[in-house]
Amino acid sequence: MEQKKSFFRYENGVVLMMFFTFGFVFMERLSIVYLFPFIAPDLKLNNAQIGLIASVLAVCWAVSGFVFGSISDLVGSRKKVLLPITLAFSLFSFLSGLARNLGQMLLIRGLMGVSEGPVLPLAQASVIAASTPQRRGFNLGFVQSSLGLIGSFLTPLIVTKVATQYSWHDAFYLVGVPGLIMFFILMFFMREPSRDSSSNAEAVEHTKVRLSDIGAVFRHRNMWFCVLIAIFSMTWLFAFTTFAPTFLVEAGHYTPDQMGLIMSAVGLGTFVWGFVGPAISDKLGRKPTLILFAFIACLSPICLALIHASVSTMMIIGFLTTVGQAVFPLFLVVVPGESLPYRLVASAVGLTQFIGEFVGGTFAPWLGGVAADHWGLVAPMWIAAAGMLISALLAFGLRETAPAKVGRTTPAAPEAVTGA
Repeated sequence: MEQKKSFFRYENGVVLMMFFTFGFVFMERLSIVYLFPFIAPDLKLNNAQIGLIASVLAVCWAVSGFVFGSISDLVGSRKKVLLPITLAFSLFSFLSGLARNLGQMLLIRGLMGVSEGPVLPLAQASVIAASTPQRRGFNLGFVQSSLGLIGSFLTPLIVTKVATQYSWHDAFYLVGVPGLIMFFILMFFMREPSRDSSSNAEAVEHTKVRLSDIGAVFRHRNMWFCVLIAIFSMTWLFAFTTFAPTFLVEAGHYTPDQMGLIMSAVGLGTFVWGFVGPAISDKLGRKPTLILFAFIACLSPICLALIHASVSTMMIIGFLTTVGQAVFPLFLVVVPGESLPYRLVASAVGLTQFIGEFVGGTFAPWLGGVAADHWGLVAPMWIAAAGMLISALLAFGLRETAPAKVGRTTPAAPEAVTGA
């Protein structure tokens, strides 16, 4: 009992390792959107080409996440897949700084997408295995909230400062370093779930699956609602994050440093809401939390489109309205993870990420870029708002999975997989 009460136990250790690993993934992924105001003039890119760069990474990320997530289920190992891809995505960040034209940038960012795509399914599957039921929502949300603290709060401050004082090439070199550090930490300290003394021991049994078992992921009602929500929520995410920095500089006439401050406040809100929302869902339920926060998230791009105020005011608005991150752990990980047996979690998360990224993450930046070239940079903001509004409406179709509401403390039993 004493060991379970101690902070220094593997549950907290794996949460922190995956928090930083996923955070550094998004530091490297999002660094380019904050650097576009520097890269675009240098490489002579238009808005459609900016969107295309983001789309190429998204489609490679989408396919890779499902493929390698399923491979990890089949081989019964998270660590063996996570280690090499952590090393790879760090190296591709360095190579991004060497790109000298559109073609090179598209190739490098596509390969980065391949290496980064599996991180979320593998990281969250490891966290689910080590989590106590009462903390499952908080743990998963905390890991994913690193997107906000590291990817959206710290990254714009760091890369815009480095790009302003040195060059955008140097910014890419810098953000590749943390991933290399995490590679060595994971190599020495990460355990396979099957060897953990986890409270989720019942769920961790039989981690290896047959290829035919993965078909069960496609037969669950909640999975398809999560997939649809993912498509439109990622439309919100990528239309907003790809063009908000450029919108603030070109249409809002803020300086790059001011843009970095506003976007860092958005990132801080993403971090806070990213774990507060799932923690609330542990008590209130997954479905009502997702619905409420998705409706509020519609305001984030709308406020940016309609309000031009002081930097401090825009920072406050950005922080308060960026609650959309709270919905991402719920539909990407928590609901799929509680709807299916643990042994299929990486495949389930990978499928949701795959289709959401492939449709929303791939087409939203490209569509936003085309719309921006025709109707101005405000157009992607309205596309983003519409995406999250549809997500909120779709969330009404989910079936509740929170242990506090349904009385189940482990992920779904195998026989429950087909529960439509």
